[in-house]
Amino acid sequence: MSETHLNTEQQILQSAEELFLEKGFSNTSTTEIAKRAGCNQALVHYYFRTKENLFQQIFIVKIELFLKTFMIEENEGDFFTKMERRIGLYFDMLSNNRKLPFLILNELVLSKERRDFIRENFIKNEGRQQIYYMFDKEIQNEIIKGTIRPIETFDLLINVVSLTIFTFLSLPIVGDVLEKNKEEKNEYILHRKKEVIDLIIRGIKADN
Repeated sequence: MSETHLNTEQQILQSAEELFLEKGFSNTSTTEIAKRAGCNQALVHYYFRTKENLFQQIFIVKIELFLKTFMIEENEGDFFTKMERRIGLYFDMLSNNRKLPFLILNELVLSKERRDFIRENFIKNEGRQQIYYMFDKEIQNEIIKGTIRPIETFDLLINVVSLTIFTFLSLPIVGDVLEKNKEEKNEYILHRKKEVIDLIIRGIKADN
């Protein structure tokens, strides 16, 4: 594939992502995507066939970003140091994609097709399952060593995800209701990042 084709394909993906985040999946048309990408609608269909395929490619990339936060080498510190880094990386990823939680939650709640996609491409995907199993093994080893209390790996993940995501879901409240400006909202994110790390670490330590 030529460099021009790659640039066009990437421009379509970027434009689609921007519009999905701004307007939601249902309110975005392939015509709008093509217009923002600076190409004709036929090229959108040529590269991706459907708007659904476009969304799925973008969705996969974002989920992969989340999964990568848990792929930390064993020599990168003790368990708590690695957990702090994982949560920090997750916060940073969402800080660079602040509208992403709204889009994903909305799509997962409203679309059974989207939930089926998650199940088939992530829950049943062997490569992605392996990341979870490696993290689960790490958790079980720390429980055996007595460094953390007994906890289900899924519960720990839900705690991290829910606490982190709510920080970004609450940004409109912080901005509009509490009348915080851009700088103050950035300070709020940093504050929540430290608070969530502290809550998670204190919550799993064996001496609680």
